[in-house]
Amino acid sequence: MEKSESTASARTSSGGRQLLKKAIQFLASMQLATFLLLALFVLTWFATLEQTVNGLKPMMDKYFNWKELFFFPEIGKPWQADGALVPIKIWFPMPSGFWLCALFTLNLTLGGLIRMRKSPQKLGILLTHFSIVFLMLGAGVTKFTEKRGALRIYEGEVSDAAQDYHEEVIEISELTDGQVSQVHVVDWQFLKDLRGGGERLFRLSALPFDLKVSNLLENAQVSPAQFIPPTAGERVLDGYYLKELSRQKETEAHHAGAEVTVLNKEGQAEKVLLLASRSLKPATITLAGKSYLLQMRKKLWPLPFKIQLDDFRVERDPGTNRAAAYESDITRLEGVETEEVLIQMNEPMRHRGWTFFQANWGPQDQENPTEYYSVFEVVRNPADHWPLYSLILSMIGLIGHFLYKLVQFLRKPRKPVTA
Repeated sequence: MEKSESTASARTSSGGRQLLKKAIQFLASMQLATFLLLALFVLTWFATLEQTVNGLKPMMDKYFNWKELFFFPEIGKPWQADGALVPIKIWFPMPSGFWLCALFTLNLTLGGLIRMRKSPQKLGILLTHFSIVFLMLGAGVTKFTEKRGALRIYEGEVSDAAQDYHEEVIEISELTDGQVSQVHVVDWQFLKDLRGGGERLFRLSALPFDLKVSNLLENAQVSPAQFIPPTAGERVLDGYYLKELSRQKETEAHHAGAEVTVLNKEGQAEKVLLLASRSLKPATITLAGKSYLLQMRKKLWPLPFKIQLDDFRVERDPGTNRAAAYESDITRLEGVETEEVLIQMNEPMRHRGWTFFQANWGPQDQENPTEYYSVFEVVRNPADHWPLYSLILSMIGLIGHFLYKLVQFLRKPRKPVTA
């Protein structure tokens, strides 16, 4: 009886090993690699078409969403002049680009590194395969850790914070003797899922009131009902309402808005506010003898150093008077250390993992303004240089392999030529 059980256990173990071996063979196979490359080619083609409809960031969020396995592409109608603005949904599920890339990385790791025959002659190929895996890993690090924002600064000013392109927050500022003494923030991660009619109660233990946020609109402004009457049954408060604006392809131009109800600790509504990050002034409330400022704004994240704009220069095209080139002289302030840096259109400043690109400037509606401001795109990406390292490794691997093949060819004995 014991021998029979031992034999059955051995067979089960052997069957499990065979199944695992076949799974690894499939994951490392050239057939799977070919399918994945073709699928990524088709996905890239659809992504390029959809970018003209929805813009870059929404397309990237949709096509490379790690939380979903499949999605349905949308493209513009190519037979219409405004085809890019008229989307057609293709009712054929496409696999998520994130998981295609992850599977391709696993395929190349198993087939091109682990299972590949190791020898000095294969060193160049192994190094090239490793460089591709390294590049794919860098793309994954970028997706989950990269931060992008903007820093707008006037000549002579100093700033140590960048403004996020997409995330918005609700700021609650406590006032003491007319000055801001403390700031509380409701983060975007708790607001973003309220789009489409949701609402959420935020209990603020450090404050004498709570907030209920509802009717969050991704792109909106507070409009006067007297001059711009509501057309979709919007709620009017004190003569104003929250007007939803058309969606922009470049979602950096979006400014969110929401209805915010201020509740006392007994749950009774004290005031209903319309907040929008396009508004120039925050709303003011007074509770328990203390004043507070409430506003919706783009999220700020601190920089590990300060930036001072010393001078901005723009060179205009003499024929059209348009800007042909522009650059900024800045001083980077870091403790007691200072460094002067020139940032140009294609020559960013890189420091401690942060990159500052010359992105824009203003005011552009004045020919000779009294003072300029400069706009820098601020990027924090731990894998910023990984593509460069990958290219260098790939170049070394390919050149080494080609040189080996060349030497092998030159050493090959020649057959005598007979007349």
